[in-house]
Amino acid sequence: MPVMMHVTWLHRPAAGLVLLLSCTVAFASKIEQDLRSQYRGKVLVERSFLSGEHLTYDPAGTPGGGGRTGDWTTDGFVQIKDIHLSGKHLKIKASRLMVVSDGRNGLQFARESASKNKTPRKVAVVEIDAATGSDALSDEAANRLLSKIFLNSQDSFSDTVPLYWKSCIDEGVAGKNEHCRFSAEMLAVPGVTTPSQASAAGKEARSPDRPQIGSNATLKAATSVSRVGNGVSPPRAVYQPEPGFSEPARKAKYQGTLTLTLVVDKDGLPQQIRITNPLGAGLDAKAVEAVSTWKFRPAEKDGQPVAVVIAVEVDFHLY
Repeated sequence: MPVMMHVTWLHRPAAGLVLLLSCTVAFASKIEQDLRSQYRGKVLVERSFLSGEHLTYDPAGTPGGGGRTGDWTTDGFVQIKDIHLSGKHLKIKASRLMVVSDGRNGLQFARESASKNKTPRKVAVVEIDAATGSDALSDEAANRLLSKIFLNSQDSFSDTVPLYWKSCIDEGVAGKNEHCRFSAEMLAVPGVTTPSQASAAGKEARSPDRPQIGSNATLKAATSVSRVGNGVSPPRAVYQPEPGFSEPARKAKYQGTLTLTLVVDKDGLPQQIRITNPLGAGLDAKAVEAVSTWKFRPAEKDGQPVAVVIAVEVDFHLY
């Protein structure tokens, strides 16, 4: 009799456990359906621009190992292919969307580019594993976790990029620099534009005192910076290593010429580097990295070294 009672005691919780598991699976399935309906096919911006094929995040949205910070033109935009729950993990499979410049048509995704450059034939895929911290994940909690990994409509993409990109992006989003202008598909991505950005850009565009130094308007504060001419001799490069190719551009056989604006200070060192005519595919970052190491014989006026603003073209060609 004690044995029979023992067996009966084991069976009852087992039945309850089966029922509980069925409810949990059904709940998880409903969450997955909602997430897939909301995110599958959607283009988003990964906040940290992490490169790599496998990325991990903790429940707070903090990146773990498996990736390093890359360039937004190769590692920023992704298109969600699938999303599902697995225990205490939210797993996402996405395709990376490389951003390139198509001349006066501005910046756009490589697959929508009409340029003569070849685009990647094999799309780079990234798998994201985000720890949820709980088996019972609600729609609200899932969206909150995803908003820590990807930009949302309340964010400003311009605030996430390196300073050398900022003026190009601000003017491109506002439509004031045709070389930096974003395609309609890119502008539709959450976080790329915000109402406050659009309002501020409109006010700046209407200002009659707005300085015109390419997309380097921030140089207006540098009152001691001269321009070449009118007695100011140009600086001469004495050390200028060539930039390397980004791996995505090399694989895509993507090449071209980009333009940077910079100040060469009185010591012949490059300062305040800005992108004015981008190329994309990670090549702009490579150009800035290389040019920042250049050294010049400084410009002179009346025999004295002076800081000047100059434009530099950087060519990327594989053959």
